[in-house]
Amino acid sequence: MLLELAALLQKLQQLAAEGTRERYDAEERYRWVIHRLWIAVGNEVAQLGPSVAPNQPWNGLRKIRHELAHVRLSDIDEDKVWRLTSLRPAQLRQQVHGLWP
Repeated sequence: MLLELAALLQKLQQLAAEGTRERYDAEERYRWVIHRLWIAVGNEVAQLGPSVAPNQPWNGLRKIRHELAHVRLSDIDEDKVWRLTSLRPAQLRQQVHGLWP
C-alpha cells in the first residue's frame, strides 16, 4: 500500500513538472489524469485505515478524493487541485517514506 501511494505521488509530481497552470486549464485530458491520480491517492490513504493517525495530511487527502469523486466537474475547485498538484506531492512522498517500518 505505501509503495503504491508513493508511486502515485511520484506520478503527480512528474505531471506537475511536465506542465503549467495554463496547460492544466487548457488540456482536459491532462486535468482529468491529475484528478484521477488524486482520487487514487485518496483511495490508498483510506486503505491505510487505523494504522495511520487520522490527522493532516491524511484527512486532507481523503477529503480531496471525496470532492473529486463526488462533485460535478463544474464544481471542482481547480485552483485548489492545481496548487495541491504543484506544491504537495514531494512533501507527501517524504511523509509516506517516514511511515515505512
